[in-house]
Amino acid sequence: MRQHKGSRAVEIVEHSLRERLFSGELKPGTPLAEVDVAEHYGVSRTTAKAALENLVSSRLLSRRAYHTARVAVLDPTSVFDIYRTRGILEAEVVRSLALTRHVPDAAFTANDEIAALIDSSPMSLVSPDMRLHTALVDALGSERTSMMYRSLTDEIRLCMTQVQSATLLSNESITREHGLLLDHIEHGRAEEAAQLIDAHLSRASRRLVSQLLAQQ
Repeated sequence: MRQHKGSRAVEIVEHSLRERLFSGELKPGTPLAEVDVAEHYGVSRTTAKAALENLVSSRLLSRRAYHTARVAVLDPTSVFDIYRTRGILEAEVVRSLALTRHVPDAAFTANDEIAALIDSSPMSLVSPDMRLHTALVDALGSERTSMMYRSLTDEIRLCMTQVQSATLLSNESITREHGLLLDHIEHGRAEEAAQLIDAHLSRASRRLVSQLLAQQ
């Protein structure tokens, strides 16, 4: 890694670790010692420690006192709570957007990308899927709602990565439901949009929870 100083180096290491985690390279429970991270990226242990602490704060890593940080292992209760919180936020967002029939261009763009990936690996849908949902939340124009949603973003993406890596939802069903959701919003069908997003997220939650329970 090129030498960078201060906060910039922390950001680079943190971003790389996130991408490795979300790609599935770093599996749940993988230990990430400060000395190993520092050596891998060619940075100081102080930089490695700061990057790891940021990921612990985002709940992508877990660490007990005086222990090495590890990639977070999702448990059924956490998954249920993440999706429940997400559903509460997103249902109200799409209901409000439908009342004004406002679909942001970024959501259409992300949906077009998702449609183009219908025959690709399920993991390839995670990033555009996240962009679509985030674009809808941001379109509400509420700084606090967007901040609340972003506080969940890392855990949401972690859940989505596990859903897609296990092919718990097909590319076809995701593409179809996203298209219908945007159509409901664009044509002012507020309750239909809210019900659809609730069903969409609840199904993903149930399937991931079932998979995690089966692995216990």
